[in-house]
Amino acid sequence: MRCLAWRLRGLAVLVLVLGGVFTSLALPASASSISTTQLRLAQTSLQTRITAILVNRGLARPGTAVRVWDRTAGVGLYARNVSTLLTPASNEKLVTSAAALALWGPEHRFTTRLYLSSLPAYGTGVVHGNVYLQGGGDPSLSSGWYQTNVLHITTANISHFAKALKSLGVTKIVGRVVGDESYFDTQRAVASWRPGMTQWCGPLSALSLNEGYDDGTRVTNPALFTVRRLTKILERNGIVVTGSAAVGRVPATAVLCFTEQSAPLATLIKAMNKPSDNFFAEMLTKDLGAAFGGAGTTAAGVAVEAKFLRSEGVAATSFRLCDGSGLSYQDKLTAGAVTRLLRQMAGSVDYPYYWASLPVAARSGTLIDRMRNTAAAGNVHAKTGTLAIASCLSGYVTTANGHQVVFSILMNHSCLNIWRAEGAQDAIAVALAKAAP
Repeated sequence: MRCLAWRLRGLAVLVLVLGGVFTSLALPASASSISTTQLRLAQTSLQTRITAILVNRGLARPGTAVRVWDRTAGVGLYARNVSTLLTPASNEKLVTSAAALALWGPEHRFTTRLYLSSLPAYGTGVVHGNVYLQGGGDPSLSSGWYQTNVLHITTANISHFAKALKSLGVTKIVGRVVGDESYFDTQRAVASWRPGMTQWCGPLSALSLNEGYDDGTRVTNPALFTVRRLTKILERNGIVVTGSAAVGRVPATAVLCFTEQSAPLATLIKAMNKPSDNFFAEMLTKDLGAAFGGAGTTAAGVAVEAKFLRSEGVAATSFRLCDGSGLSYQDKLTAGAVTRLLRQMAGSVDYPYYWASLPVAARSGTLIDRMRNTAAAGNVHAKTGTLAIASCLSGYVTTANGHQVVFSILMNHSCLNIWRAEGAQDAIAVALAKAAP
């Protein structure tokens, strides 16, 4: 009976909407207004399909917001609860990556610097004093194995520091390898996260290796873990270190001897958005705070992101940012705000990098297993987002007649059926790909 009730509700909605279509057909149209009439009919048909998808899956409710905008024609195609503040889950990463690209540009690289207390004694290869590794907030500093098997990018490699010291002729360090993480605060997680959310993000630190994991185990002190690992690498490369690794600050008298750079930002945001990497998102947020907000903190970073959104014409009442990844249940966005951001990015010089960073339906990232063998496959570029109470999909699609369409689908409910929500999102995306508005 319950299934029958939903079908009857869906039929009622279709009759109401199609009634509007038949009314439009009955109106006389001059030759000059035929194209306008056809456009309206196409839009009404699309609206009917989207509404039916939501009704048939039991998702036509207050916690569902959908906004669809045709950039080519410059018109809205669908709007449901577009001003409702909802939990965006990882759709929050759309904000983080957009702000990072806009403020730094796609070629920006993060640095990790190696300092010596003093240069090696002439002809001896001995450094009398400490070696300092200063973190600059690089989320990608890692081992070669981690890059190949986890990140799938080539970026800053911890082994390069050993090579740098060997090139200077260093054979012995009478002192310690000291890690400096002072570029950020020492908060390892975000205050607004619910208990247990740290399992989805490594500990945050300006000096971190392999996203804060040691063979799959989350470390407690990222900077110390990093310099301990570097100490072992140095010793494997024939450089003796007499002291144990420690955490501290680079003294003003230390000598800079090597700078390791990350891959370009365009590469990093792709490594963030496609698999939905929470650690990258939170590190970039703290980086934004350190570079543009006066402090390497999450609060400073989200303030920078909020300022960026306002500069793009996104109303301050349409968002509330608490982190950079979307793990916080207190994050809020409206479907209208998301589509506004996506529209603005589509018109920016950074759009190719932004678009390329998103998962592709049936091809890559978190969409690799969705929308296969449909018109959306290889077409839809969109960011997913999933929490216990939220399932979201927002991005870009090209319609059957070549129009670029921006869409945002945000679904929240205390007992949300994620499988059903994703099915509805996919069906809407396919309908957009087939449409000819």
